[in-house]
Amino acid sequence: MHCRLLKSIEFFNSLRGLCPSRVYGSIARMDIRSFSRAYSRSPLGIASMLLALAIGVAASLLGLKPGASALACAVAFAAFVAAALASGFAQRAAVSEAGRAGGAQADSRLSEAASARARLAALRIAEPSVAQARDLVVLEAGRLVEDCRRAGTYDPEAVQAAVDSLGLVDAWLKEADSSAIERRFDLPDADPFPEAAKRTAEALRGKAALIASGRARAVGEPPPSDRMAIEEELK
Repeated sequence: MHCRLLKSIEFFNSLRGLCPSRVYGSIARMDIRSFSRAYSRSPLGIASMLLALAIGVAASLLGLKPGASALACAVAFAAFVAAALASGFAQRAAVSEAGRAGGAQADSRLSEAASARARLAALRIAEPSVAQARDLVVLEAGRLVEDCRRAGTYDPEAVQAAVDSLGLVDAWLKEADSSAIERRFDLPDADPFPEAAKRTAEALRGKAALIASGRARAVGEPPPSDRMAIEEELK
Protein backbone atom coordinates (compact mmCIF):
# COMPACT_ATOMS: atom_id res chain seq x y z
CA MET A 1 0.00 0.00 0.00
CA HIS A 2 2.94 2.32 0.69
CA CYS A 3 3.96 2.03 -2.98
CA ARG A 4 0.42 2.77 -4.09
CA LEU A 5 0.35 5.87 -1.95
CA LEU A 6 3.62 7.06 -3.44
CA LYS A 7 2.21 6.52 -6.92
CA SER A 8 -0.83 8.54 -5.94
CA ILE A 9 1.45 11.50 -5.14
CA GLU A 10 2.88 11.24 -8.66
CA PHE A 11 -0.70 11.24 -9.91
CA PHE A 12 -1.30 14.54 -8.10
CA ASN A 13 1.70 16.12 -9.76
CA SER A 14 0.22 15.25 -13.15
CA LEU A 15 -2.83 17.41 -12.33
CA ARG A 16 -1.06 20.77 -12.54
CA GLY A 17 -2.72 21.72 -15.80
CA LEU A 18 -6.01 19.95 -15.11
CA CYS A 19 -7.14 21.15 -11.67
CA PRO A 20 -8.43 24.57 -10.62
CA SER A 21 -5.70 26.54 -8.90
CA ARG A 22 -7.24 26.24 -5.44
CA VAL A 23 -7.36 22.43 -5.82
CA TYR A 24 -3.85 22.03 -7.15
CA GLY A 25 -2.54 24.50 -4.60
CA SER A 26 -3.85 22.25 -1.85
CA ILE A 27 -2.37 19.00 -3.19
CA ALA A 28 0.79 19.96 -5.10
CA ARG A 29 3.01 19.17 -2.14
CA MET A 30 0.79 16.49 -0.62
CA ASP A 31 2.72 13.78 1.21
CA ILE A 32 1.46 10.43 2.45
CA ARG A 33 0.17 11.90 5.71
CA SER A 34 -1.75 14.74 4.08
CA PHE A 35 -3.08 12.37 1.42
CA SER A 36 -4.33 10.02 4.13
CA ARG A 37 -5.95 12.92 5.98
CA ALA A 38 -7.70 14.19 2.85
CA TYR A 39 -8.86 10.72 1.85
CA SER A 40 -10.15 9.87 5.32
CA ARG A 41 -12.24 13.05 5.36
CA SER A 42 -13.71 12.44 1.93
CA PRO A 43 -17.09 10.72 1.48
CA LEU A 44 -15.34 7.69 -0.03
CA GLY A 45 -12.91 7.46 2.88
CA ILE A 46 -15.68 7.76 5.44
CA ALA A 47 -17.71 5.10 3.62
CA SER A 48 -14.68 2.79 3.57
CA MET A 49 -14.19 3.18 7.32
CA LEU A 50 -17.87 2.58 8.05
CA LEU A 51 -17.96 -0.54 5.87
CA ALA A 52 -14.80 -1.89 7.51
CA LEU A 53 -16.27 -1.18 10.93
CA ALA A 54 -19.47 -2.98 9.95
CA ILE A 55 -17.42 -6.02 8.90
CA GLY A 56 -15.62 -5.98 12.24
CA VAL A 57 -18.92 -5.80 14.13
CA ALA A 58 -20.35 -8.61 12.01
CA ALA A 59 -17.29 -10.75 12.72
CA SER A 60 -17.74 -10.14 16.44
CA LEU A 61 -21.43 -11.09 16.25
CA LEU A 62 -20.45 -14.30 14.48
CA GLY A 63 -18.43 -15.28 17.54
CA LEU A 64 -14.89 -14.20 16.66
CA LYS A 65 -12.69 -12.94 19.47
CA PRO A 66 -12.18 -9.15 19.79
CA GLY A 67 -8.65 -9.38 18.41
CA ALA A 68 -9.80 -11.33 15.37
CA SER A 69 -12.72 -8.94 14.81
CA ALA A 70 -10.37 -5.95 14.94
CA LEU A 71 -8.04 -7.66 12.49
CA ALA A 72 -10.95 -8.34 10.14
CA CYS A 73 -11.91 -4.66 10.34
CA ALA A 74 -8.33 -3.55 9.56
CA VAL A 75 -7.92 -6.01 6.70
CA ALA A 76 -11.25 -4.93 5.20
CA PHE A 77 -10.30 -1.25 5.37
CA ALA A 78 -6.90 -1.95 3.81
CA ALA A 79 -8.60 -3.89 1.03
CA PHE A 80 -11.06 -1.06 0.37
CA VAL A 81 -8.24 1.50 0.23
CA ALA A 82 -6.12 -0.68 -2.04
CA ALA A 83 -9.04 -1.16 -4.42
CA ALA A 84 -9.76 2.58 -4.39
CA LEU A 85 -6.11 3.39 -5.14
CA ALA A 86 -5.95 0.85 -7.95
CA SER A 87 -9.09 2.26 -9.55
CA GLY A 88 -8.09 5.90 -9.07
CA PHE A 89 -11.15 6.68 -6.96
CA ALA A 90 -9.03 7.32 -3.87
CA GLN A 91 -6.91 9.90 -5.67
CA ARG A 92 -9.95 11.71 -7.01
CA ALA A 93 -11.62 11.63 -3.60
CA ALA A 94 -8.52 13.13 -1.95
CA VAL A 95 -8.24 15.79 -4.66
CA SER A 96 -11.87 16.75 -4.19
CA GLU A 97 -11.56 16.94 -0.41
CA ALA A 98 -8.32 18.92 -0.63
CA GLY A 99 -10.02 21.34 -3.01
CA ARG A 100 -12.99 21.72 -0.68
CA ALA A 101 -10.74 22.39 2.32
CA GLY A 102 -8.55 24.75 0.31
CA GLY A 103 -11.58 26.64 -0.96
CA ALA A 104 -12.94 27.06 2.56
CA GLN A 105 -9.58 28.38 3.77
CA ALA A 106 -9.38 30.76 0.81
CA ASP A 107 -12.87 32.13 1.54
CA SER A 108 -11.98 32.65 5.21
CA ARG A 109 -8.70 34.43 4.51
CA LEU A 110 -10.19 36.59 1.75
CA SER A 111 -12.94 37.63 4.17
CA GLU A 112 -10.19 38.81 6.54
CA ALA A 113 -8.64 40.85 3.73
CA ALA A 114 -12.03 42.31 2.78
CA SER A 115 -12.70 43.27 6.41
CA ALA A 116 -9.29 44.95 6.76
CA ARG A 117 -9.84 46.80 3.48
CA ALA A 118 -13.24 48.09 4.60
CA ARG A 119 -11.84 49.33 7.90
CA LEU A 120 -8.92 51.01 6.14
CA ALA A 121 -11.21 52.76 3.68
CA ALA A 122 -13.36 54.11 6.54
CA LEU A 123 -10.47 55.72 8.43
CA ARG A 124 -10.16 59.51 8.26
CA ILE A 125 -6.54 60.47 7.61
CA ALA A 126 -5.52 64.13 7.41
CA GLU A 127 -1.90 63.57 6.34
CA PRO A 128 -1.93 63.53 2.48
CA SER A 129 1.02 61.14 2.03
CA VAL A 130 -0.41 58.54 4.39
CA ALA A 131 -3.92 58.96 2.98
CA GLN A 132 -2.65 58.46 -0.56
CA ALA A 133 -0.68 55.34 0.40
CA ARG A 134 -3.72 54.02 2.29
CA ASP A 135 -5.88 54.53 -0.79
CA LEU A 136 -3.41 52.52 -2.85
CA VAL A 137 -3.60 49.65 -0.37
CA VAL A 138 -7.41 49.81 -0.45
CA LEU A 139 -7.35 49.66 -4.26
CA GLU A 140 -4.98 46.69 -4.42
CA ALA A 141 -6.76 44.85 -1.61
CA GLY A 142 -10.05 45.25 -3.43
CA ARG A 143 -8.56 43.80 -6.60
CA LEU A 144 -7.06 40.96 -4.57
CA VAL A 145 -10.38 39.97 -3.01
CA GLU A 146 -12.37 40.31 -6.23
CA ASP A 147 -9.94 38.47 -8.52
CA CYS A 148 -9.08 35.71 -6.06
CA ARG A 149 -12.72 35.01 -5.26
CA ARG A 150 -13.42 34.77 -8.96
CA ALA A 151 -10.48 32.38 -9.45
CA GLY A 152 -11.19 30.39 -6.27
CA THR A 153 -7.69 30.89 -4.84
CA TYR A 154 -5.67 33.29 -2.70
CA ASP A 155 -2.13 34.26 -1.77
CA PRO A 156 -1.33 34.08 1.99
CA GLU A 157 1.33 36.80 1.85
CA ALA A 158 -0.96 39.20 0.00
CA VAL A 159 -3.80 38.66 2.47
CA GLN A 160 -1.43 39.16 5.40
CA ALA A 161 -0.11 42.36 3.82
CA ALA A 162 -3.68 43.72 3.66
CA VAL A 163 -4.26 42.85 7.31
CA ASP A 164 -0.89 44.30 8.35
CA SER A 165 -1.67 47.55 6.54
CA LEU A 166 -4.56 48.15 8.91
CA GLY A 167 -2.19 47.67 11.84
CA LEU A 168 0.27 50.15 10.36
CA VAL A 169 -2.36 52.85 9.95
CA ASP A 170 -3.76 52.20 13.43
CA ALA A 171 -0.28 52.60 14.93
CA TRP A 172 0.32 55.82 12.99
CA LEU A 173 -3.04 57.28 14.04
CA LYS A 174 -2.30 56.55 17.69
CA GLU A 175 1.10 58.21 17.34
CA ALA A 176 -0.47 61.22 15.62
CA ASP A 177 -3.04 61.56 18.41
CA SER A 178 -0.34 61.31 21.08
CA SER A 179 1.80 63.91 19.33
CA ALA A 180 -1.16 66.30 19.07
CA ILE A 181 -1.85 66.00 22.81
CA GLU A 182 1.83 66.53 23.63
CA ARG A 183 1.97 69.66 21.47
CA ARG A 184 -1.25 71.03 22.92
CA PHE A 185 -0.11 70.72 26.52
CA ASP A 186 3.58 71.32 25.83
CA LEU A 187 4.56 67.85 27.03
CA PRO A 188 7.81 66.01 26.21
CA ASP A 189 7.63 63.34 23.55
CA ALA A 190 7.27 60.11 25.54
CA ASP A 191 7.71 57.84 22.53
CA PRO A 192 9.67 59.50 19.70
CA PHE A 193 8.72 58.36 16.20
CA PRO A 194 10.77 60.48 13.76
CA GLU A 195 9.35 60.96 10.25
CA ALA A 196 6.31 58.92 11.24
CA ALA A 197 4.19 59.97 8.28
CA LYS A 198 6.91 59.37 5.71
CA ARG A 199 7.85 55.98 7.11
CA THR A 200 4.23 54.89 7.40
CA ALA A 201 3.48 55.95 3.82
CA GLU A 202 6.53 54.05 2.54
CA ALA A 203 5.54 50.95 4.50
CA LEU A 204 2.00 51.11 3.12
CA ARG A 205 3.27 51.42 -0.43
CA GLY A 206 5.43 48.37 0.16
CA LYS A 207 2.38 46.46 1.40
CA ALA A 208 0.43 47.56 -1.67
CA ALA A 209 3.19 46.19 -3.90
CA LEU A 210 3.12 42.88 -2.00
CA ILE A 211 -0.64 42.66 -2.42
CA ALA A 212 -0.42 43.40 -6.14
CA SER A 213 2.29 40.82 -6.78
CA GLY A 214 0.51 38.24 -4.62
CA ARG A 215 -2.74 38.76 -6.49
CA ALA A 216 -1.03 38.32 -9.84
CA ARG A 217 0.73 35.21 -8.59
CA ALA A 218 -2.46 33.70 -7.20
CA VAL A 219 -4.54 34.19 -10.34
CA GLY A 220 -1.71 33.28 -12.70
CA GLU A 221 -1.35 36.74 -14.22
CA PRO A 222 2.06 37.31 -15.83
CA PRO A 223 4.00 40.44 -14.81
CA PRO A 224 3.77 43.50 -17.09
CA SER A 225 7.24 42.87 -18.56
CA ASP A 226 6.26 39.35 -19.60
CA ARG A 227 2.95 40.54 -21.04
CA MET A 228 4.77 43.16 -23.09
CA ALA A 229 7.26 40.58 -24.34
CA ILE A 230 4.40 38.32 -25.40
CA GLU A 231 2.65 41.17 -27.21
CA GLU A 232 5.85 42.11 -29.02
CA GLU A 233 6.47 38.50 -30.01
CA LEU A 234 2.96 38.13 -31.42
CA LYS A 235 3.29 41.21 -33.61
